[in-house]
Amino acid sequence: MEDRVNRDVSISVTGTQDSGGQQTTTSYQASGQYYERGGCRYLLYQEQDAESGAVTANTLKIKDSVLELSRKGNVNTRMIFDTGCTHPADYATAFGTLHLEVLTKDLNCLWTEYGVKIIILYRLLMAGECLSENRLVMEAKAVQPCSS
Repeated sequence: MEDRVNRDVSISVTGTQDSGGQQTTTSYQASGQYYERGGCRYLLYQEQDAESGAVTANTLKIKDSVLELSRKGNVNTRMIFDTGCTHPADYATAFGTLHLEVLTKDLNCLWTEYGVKIIILYRLLMAGECLSENRLVMEAKAVQPCSS
């Protein structure tokens, strides 16, 4: 498959985490890149920690109905979202590594000519026990519409 030219995108991410009735919501905006290669779609963007200023590079790889999120920098992890499946996800920080599992309950990618909206419902598990119920919503919109 021929590679497509990179497209600049505007990305918004909102994550909601429910841990034993305690709900936390985080959100941020970023500029990024979108491209397609080898039958996969990619979103690349950087996230800066509000407290430390440390930067984490994020790569989202989407192929068929499976999404892989890799984070490198302040936090290092690789999470695989595949509806109905559980995948290991080590979460490495400066303070140590947590050995987690990701159980994807639902994954939807809604593509348009202007971008994508991704909604993921998942559980984070540790040693088989549920740590949190999570909802991640990501939207990527082309900075300039494609003129092809």
